[in-house]
Amino acid sequence: MEKAVKNQRNCDNASHTYEPRPLAFALSMVLSVLAWLLLGPLLARMIEPLGNPYLTANAPFLAMAGGFLAARKLLLKQPLRSLITDHPAFQTSLFIKSFLIYFASATLFLIIDVWRNPHFYQPMDNSSISAYLLLLPLVLLFTPLQTSIEELVFRMLPVRTINGNRLDTTAIMQIVTSLISALLFALPHLGNREVAIASNRLVVVLYYALFGFVVTYMCMKYKGFETALAIHAANNLFIALVCNSPSSSLPSLPLLETSRPIGTVYDLGQLCISLALVLFLTRNQKES
Repeated sequence: MEKAVKNQRNCDNASHTYEPRPLAFALSMVLSVLAWLLLGPLLARMIEPLGNPYLTANAPFLAMAGGFLAARKLLLKQPLRSLITDHPAFQTSLFIKSFLIYFASATLFLIIDVWRNPHFYQPMDNSSISAYLLLLPLVLLFTPLQTSIEELVFRMLPVRTINGNRLDTTAIMQIVTSLISALLFALPHLGNREVAIASNRLVVVLYYALFGFVVTYMCMKYKGFETALAIHAANNLFIALVCNSPSSSLPSLPLLETSRPIGTVYDLGQLCISLALVLFLTRNQKES
């Protein structure tokens, strides 16, 4: 019996990625960001003649993904799973639950707002349905890629750099790490159009910072970034496919187009409630 317990402990320890590699993680983040900033605009200009604003907007993230793949081969040299989670396997059930809860919450808030303020919304006309169906496969492919590479570069790598490549840490370090993550997540989004045209820019900045803080805290609580990948993908897929603004930094062809002001207390409240629902409804999540 004692031998079996010892073997189980050894197995558990082998599943975690506790080897401190802060320099490799930091340099990987730098290489990915440089690819995004330097090669991204060039790739966007190459794709722009295709006349697809959605692809053009996502081109820089393809460059970032290329930078990350190069960094992984040259610097990280470890399985992608060991970056995403400290569990023996990817927590698929947690990912699916988080995705569905967040997407359902966004849908419910949209229904309520359409009922209260129908003048802010314009449905897709019949002539655009074929274009929507043609764009759908691209959105389902590139939007999760865009959100995943953002999560890898602006959340996973910094968090593992700060915590010596482990997510099982003290409560104080969880809060400190989440605060730093909030800053790192908000900064790249300050150049988005939403900030420039917002009715209240502070609310938009708080939105990004809160997203960064709460989601990172949940990831450290669950010892894996499955929740972050799910929530970010659900958020951007909802924007791209269901309801988007003409002034969005990620243009698409959604079912509903909205002219509702950006940067309102309603937006902040929706985010808080949606994240709280994910946290509450996944609180009993067990290891894979």
